[in-house]
Amino acid sequence: MSRTGGLETLEFRHEFRAETDRLLRRRLLWFAVIWLGVNTVVSIGVLALLAWQSIAGVAETDSPLSVFQAVQQSVANTLGPGWRTVLLVLLTGAWYALYGSVIWRVWRANLSDRRIVQLSMALIVADGLLGIVARAAGVPFGNLSMFWFIHLVACCVFPWTVRQAVIPLAIVVSLSQVSLLTIEGRSPYTFFSTALFLFTTAPAIGICWFRNSQRLQKSSHKFLREKYGMLRQELAYARQIHEAVFPDPKDSGAVRYAYQYQPMRQIGGDFLFVQTITRPDGHEIVSIVVMDVTGHGIPAALSVNRLHGEIELRFADDPDISPGEILERLNRYVYLTMAKHSLFVTALCLRVDTERGVVEWSSGGHPPAFLRGVDGTVNELGSTAFVLGACAERDFDPVEESCAFHPGDSIIAYTDGASEARDKSGRMVRISGLRSMIASGDSVEHGSWPERVIDLVTAHRAGLPSEDDTLVIELYRPLGAVGGQQDEERDEDEVGVGAGALSP
Repeated sequence: MSRTGGLETLEFRHEFRAETDRLLRRRLLWFAVIWLGVNTVVSIGVLALLAWQSIAGVAETDSPLSVFQAVQQSVANTLGPGWRTVLLVLLTGAWYALYGSVIWRVWRANLSDRRIVQLSMALIVADGLLGIVARAAGVPFGNLSMFWFIHLVACCVFPWTVRQAVIPLAIVVSLSQVSLLTIEGRSPYTFFSTALFLFTTAPAIGICWFRNSQRLQKSSHKFLREKYGMLRQELAYARQIHEAVFPDPKDSGAVRYAYQYQPMRQIGGDFLFVQTITRPDGHEIVSIVVMDVTGHGIPAALSVNRLHGEIELRFADDPDISPGEILERLNRYVYLTMAKHSLFVTALCLRVDTERGVVEWSSGGHPPAFLRGVDGTVNELGSTAFVLGACAERDFDPVEESCAFHPGDSIIAYTDGASEARDKSGRMVRISGLRSMIASGDSVEHGSWPERVIDLVTAHRAGLPSEDDTLVIELYRPLGAVGGQQDEERDEDEVGVGAGALSP
């Protein structure tokens, strides 16, 4: 499992490294400047103290040379032989050169994050080396005490990992052991001294581990919040694009339709396609394709967009394509492009011919639609073929059926999000529940069935969230609207006559 609980991605790691690089650059620069200044002040203070002691020991003389000689003598007494003074000066100069070069490179150069980390560790190692050499040369106070302190400060300041914090320790301790054995002629670290070393360095390592873990967690949460906000914006835009391929409801003409769509998430896998052809004599041929892609959310919506393009292409090539033919073409497309990804589709293809007064349909595993007659009778338009993508083209038989569809009749189609909606006890609406509601809806006006079914499903769930996308469509022929401009004018005349009859 990754350190961020499975949410660590390449993009997150890149952003985390970039944030670490920026933080380390700033803190390394300030650390080097401040520590350089502190050491300079301390060095000047020590020299001033030595000078003051020397001047105090000079008996009544006004010679600057005598004062200089006194300071020189004081330094010699403190450090010992002259080579120690030279060595200390060289080491101090090297230390200043290193810190100065680090400040310059961080300030001016465009260093990689790896180089920045190496420079931060090199500074701490340099302090340790200075302590080792001072100890080996016998300089008073020459030991690694200052190194432990600087290392602790670095662990508190730098955004190091545990590994990066251990590396300077390992280098300095190893060099210290070598110096003790070869140069100083002293015993190396004993068990007690090793335990003491681990005890004194453990807080620094613990601080590094804790701070790095906290920063990683905060960065992960920040990353997720930002990406979640971006994802919500992208999903909102994707929903606009997705729903733009849905047709507008049609409330005029001989054949009309209305629908309600409630995706489980912001976008879903249900889809409706409608094509209307008006003949020269005014009669209409309306083709409708209702689809439900397996799954939910973005994958299903992407599949819908692919299918939408395929449907448009087929109707553009042949506007009079029959329901069975379009179902056969869709099955071939799904089988060749989507089934290998375990994506399947149920589809209901309808075609209404107002001249003949019939509806033809072919259904691939889709829940049965209901044809509600003007007399209140309800008949099912059942499935006629397999689910799309379940078998190859040679095994797919898109049986096509037809029945009468007169003025006053309605066809209510839906996806399984309506029939499979569950209440708190797990009981589903079922197809029989929808049929009973449609059969008892004598007072429901044309075009109101989608809203009525959605209300039923919502009430059945009793506040529970939807478990699937839900699409409900009503295709209906209003009474008196046979088709054509003359029929619409006749409807308007009838309305006018009726209105006149009601006038006082």
